[in-house]
Amino acid sequence: MKNVVIAICLALILLPFQGIAQNRSFFDEDDDFRRVRIGLGAGGFFAGRHPANFYNGHPNNQNKLTYAWRNSIFVDNLDSRLFERYAVISSRYARVELPERMTYRPATAVSFRASLHLSRYASMFLNFNHVNLTATDVLVLVFPNPGTITEPIRVQGRIWGREARTMLDVGFQWVDDLEPRNWQWFYELGLNVTNTRVRENMIEIEGLRESIMDRGTFHPGAGWSTVAVPETAWGVGILGAFGFRYVINPTASLDFGAIAYLHDINLPGYTRFHTSFNLFARLNFLMF
Repeated sequence: MKNVVIAICLALILLPFQGIAQNRSFFDEDDDFRRVRIGLGAGGFFAGRHPANFYNGHPNNQNKLTYAWRNSIFVDNLDSRLFERYAVISSRYARVELPERMTYRPATAVSFRASLHLSRYASMFLNFNHVNLTATDVLVLVFPNPGTITEPIRVQGRIWGREARTMLDVGFQWVDDLEPRNWQWFYELGLNVTNTRVRENMIEIEGLRESIMDRGTFHPGAGWSTVAVPETAWGVGILGAFGFRYVINPTASLDFGAIAYLHDINLPGYTRFHTSFNLFARLNFLMF
């Protein structure tokens, strides 16, 4: 199914070339035609939740909750606070409930765009987006109650991961005029390549924070034996966009629209294609 969708989108992208080639005489009829458009934009990015579980600390993930318990200082401080507040002996005996449906917070994406016009109404574009994302949820430590009450003691904490995505979009845009003066509508189809860099994966329990990334062995007084291995991934996908353009003057315009991505971020263990959305505004300038 994934291959069928990609093939259909590629066909839709390539289909308009026949019409573009037939309308080359348009360039000779319009002395004001400019080929290059530059745009700067920003908007709200809503990442699909599938890769967010990469940060939930599960034993099968690259980053595991057990890595935090390698830090003896963190464990000693945590046990001290847990004993003072709940009279439990050690966090090592806790049963841990990890989140199973982590999600990303909405974030701001910034973009730079360059377009090459093939006619007044068709162009090919190269678009760079950068967005910093945070996936967050709660975890729970469950302890048997040492008292007479049968309900276990539940201690809630936080778990989160932060990542940076740099996205390259390549595709085609088609524009048409609307009835209101100075307004146009457009749609786009293209391909996407995404580089994802994991910045941190942390937990916080009773006010104490610790990384769950692999940093080797902890040596009291000397620290960790290694630094966390850089975690990066390259993914691919397709995109479609729809929006409206307000023409300010012959060389400047404003775009408002939405982009839908079907992409695979490709973090280890989370390679399924999923959807993300970007609502954007962009200021464009016709250069030459």
